[in-house]
Amino acid sequence: MSKSSISIFLLVVGLLWAAVVSWLFVAFGGAAELTFAYLSKSLLFFSWLFIGPLLLIVGAILLLGTHQRTGSILSLIACAILTLIVGYQTIASVHNLGDPLIAMSYSYYVLNAVAVMLTLLSDAGAVKLYRLAVMVKRTPV
Repeated sequence: MSKSSISIFLLVVGLLWAAVVSWLFVAFGGAAELTFAYLSKSLLFFSWLFIGPLLLIVGAILLLGTHQRTGSILSLIACAILTLIVGYQTIASVHNLGDPLIAMSYSYYVLNAVAVMLTLLSDAGAVKLYRLAVMVKRTPV
């Protein structure tokens, strides 16, 4: 795969991640009242959720441009954050399988499996892009 196709894939994963975080922001009642003070306070409280998608989107855009090394480092950091979040959710869902009082539909597990696959693919892509960016820096001119 080429560098641009992996970068575009990471950009799509970052945008999808930002959409999920935005949906969670709305679902948790972050935008329940449309007053500016309440909305700004909610955004400040949930702002840590937007750090990972922002790093992945900026890293993918930098990878498409001229700053490949910086973009690859940002993408690696964002993919590590995504791996931690998805790993935590996977462990929590496996832990909840043993509790008979927690009923979850199969669609939750399918979405979890899709998230794990996207995370593993984005991790592999970020590592490949980092290796390519380091190789470009080390080649003599």
